[in-house]
Amino acid sequence: MPPSKILAVDDEPDFELLITQRFRRQIRDKEFEFRFAHHGEEALTVLNAEPDIDLMLLDINMPVMDGLTLLNRLREQRSEVRTIMVSAYGDMENLRTAMNRGAFDFVTKPVDFSDLEITVRKTIDDIARLREIDGRRQAAERARSNLARYFSPHFAAMLAERDEPLGAVRRQNVAVLFCDIVGFTRMAEAMAPEAVVTLLRLFHDRMTAQIFACGGSVEKYIGDEIFAVFGVPEPTGDDAANALRCGRMMLEALNAWNREREAAGEPRLAIGIGLNYGQAVLGDVGSEQTLSFTVIGDTVNTASRLQALTRSLATPLVAADAIVQAAGTANGAVDAPALSDRGSHELRGRTAPVRIWTWDGLS
Repeated sequence: MPPSKILAVDDEPDFELLITQRFRRQIRDKEFEFRFAHHGEEALTVLNAEPDIDLMLLDINMPVMDGLTLLNRLREQRSEVRTIMVSAYGDMENLRTAMNRGAFDFVTKPVDFSDLEITVRKTIDDIARLREIDGRRQAAERARSNLARYFSPHFAAMLAERDEPLGAVRRQNVAVLFCDIVGFTRMAEAMAPEAVVTLLRLFHDRMTAQIFACGGSVEKYIGDEIFAVFGVPEPTGDDAANALRCGRMMLEALNAWNREREAAGEPRLAIGIGLNYGQAVLGDVGSEQTLSFTVIGDTVNTASRLQALTRSLATPLVAADAIVQAAGTANGAVDAPALSDRGSHELRGRTAPVRIWTWDGLS
């Protein structure tokens, strides 16, 4: 553990000697590390040069800049250094002024060094507690930031406050969306690796924004493919409608991006979207060392197959009848694309055919 850095500010000629003699064991054992200044301006210079100083021992009456003026300057600068006043001016007026300007404690002269050491250690302990609290706050902010990469903002805020964020393993209705870039593998073969990563980031940013805007969450990214779920952690009556609306918004976002790409002399992109609705199993999978929340089941597999079907049907969006029916009864209407009934289709890996709907997208 590094020593606590202490800045002693006092114009008395023997103060530095008294401090180094009284705390020689702590200095030798690297508990404390002292810096010295003779007035407020010198102290500001030292603090600017060493912002990791934890604590300041500060006299009031000094030339150039007195201790109370220094406290005021530090408050204006929002300095986090803790200050113990060490002064012969122990009257209530000076004490209250020092405290109002941010002093943490007060020791009067002539100094009782045993009392000073107790006060210093108490202050250092308080600094350590504050740093621990700040560390926990920063960790919580990082956790919330990580959640916000996968969940819409209101879900991220809710999950960050839960002890068991996503709940126990369970079965529930969800809307599932798969989206990827048509011909991405062939396209990537002709591109530099850095250009591929840049393209993926731009694609993921634009599509994820639409998912979050519709209340969905990103279950995972698989290369250029995005697997999104609506209805996690808690299902609502609008999940199917939100997923269909998201599909439309993704295609609108792609259309706008393609106009930008054409203006920059880059080729247009096409995407394929598969949508389904129904029961799925939600929970953590993996080993004791590494767990990952996932959504699995026939509903998910079917949505993935429908995404693949966009290629053979030459359409950007294929939706299972289950999600169309669920969305059509959500609040009596759905803000979704105008879909065309394409009848039943056989899907790889499924014995029963699936009735599907398609949308030709934007011109």
